Amino acid sequence: MKRLLYMLILPVLMLACEKYPMPGSETLESFSYMIFGNDQSAESGEYLETEIGVQIILESLVPPSNQKFYIELEVLKGGGILDKTTIEAGNDGKMLTRWKLGNENNQQTVKGKIYDSSGEYYSEFTINANAFFTDKWNTITDGFLIGIGDMVKDTINNRSMMISGRKLYVKEGADNKFYEWKQIQIYPYRFKDIEINSKGEVYGGGWDGNLYKTTDWGQNWILVSKPITGNNYHFELSVSKDDYIWVSRWDNDMHCSIDGGISWRKDTTSVPNNVPLGPVYQFNDTSHLALALNVKQTFDDGMTWKDLNTPQYSSTLFVTGENEIILQNQDGGFTLHKSSDSGKTYKKVFSPNVAYGTTSWHCYDKFKDYYYVLAPGGGVWKTKDFEKFEELITFSLQRNLFIDHTGTIYASGFNYSNATPDPTLVLPGNN
Repeated sequence: MKRLLYMLILPVLMLACEKYPMPGSETLESFSYMIFGNDQSAESGEYLETEIGVQIILESLVPPSNQKFYIELEVLKGGGILDKTTIEAGNDGKMLTRWKLGNENNQQTVKGKIYDSSGEYYSEFTINANAFFTDKWNTITDGFLIGIGDMVKDTINNRSMMISGRKLYVKEGADNKFYEWKQIQIYPYRFKDIEINSKGEVYGGGWDGNLYKTTDWGQNWILVSKPITGNNYHFELSVSKDDYIWVSRWDNDMHCSIDGGISWRKDTTSVPNNVPLGPVYQFNDTSHLALALNVKQTFDDGMTWKDLNTPQYSSTLFVTGENEIILQNQDGGFTLHKSSDSGKTYKKVFSPNVAYGTTSWHCYDKFKDYYYVLAPGGGVWKTKDFEKFEELITFSLQRNLFIDHTGTIYASGFNYSNATPDPTLVLPGNN
């Protein structure tokens, strides 16, 4: 039996239909009841932690009465099973049963109707629950997994860290479930980005223009430096696999630190301002690559850069463990190009259907032997060589890809403040 899982204590009781007028009743003018067990969560195929149902508030009957009641329940959505579908009220007015969640939908609903002992209808209610699937994709429509901003994983120590809604969450353990994140209650200044180095240290890029670091997985943070002198606003942050830290802004130069953020050097000649700068990758152990209109290569830790051959209008860059260059442009909406000769030549390797043409920093990830690709508004695929691609899911809204230390895949979209948020699609690890 699972605990309630949404990072806050959900109320099990909800007052409903206070002074509810009963249609057609000649005896009672009003009555009230409480709903039990609404908005719980559990894995599909398991019982909710507490029983569901209603309790008639006997003191609320007007005029006072010893009227007996019963309820009829049915599963409206989700395919779950109720231990009882018809329940008579006890002396305390309670009518409760257990609900085992189904595996048809994440959002599941039971509908109930209240009758008196003569069969006269009084009221109708619904009880909702969230089911989590361990063997297929989940569609999450509310809670902290909506609008994920960034995520890092430490597969050696079995832990992950995530930004969502400008809040910070962590989860640890090899068998940890995708919904078992814990919020870090206090951390400085809120982060736009987080990155991890080879030592398991996490850097946070603050909205205040400062760089922070934690060595104890988010319990304590220290101010490292202000990478861009005079900048009090957010920046783009990346850490290459040699632990170099790279910082850039649309209106500033590329900055690099080779000593953990203590000191910084900047390019002043080769990377143009006012163009998007994506992550920086170590390449062939002797240089680094970045994308700024064209693929840029530096051999002197970011002081000077030269242009490499680049497919037109490329908007994202990825470098594989085999030092293959992967570029994406919006030819046809989303097209991947691959170079195996250090950027001299490219071939088109993948062009799935997408609902719209756009890009994202979070289109690529790797877990164990597979690379994963998200086409915004299109879907998620996996590949070992960027030649053959296996479809995992297609969609029309999601635009960011993240994978935690268990191999769980998260495809997230926008968390709108004035409209319905995009659902986050989650495939648990080992699927």
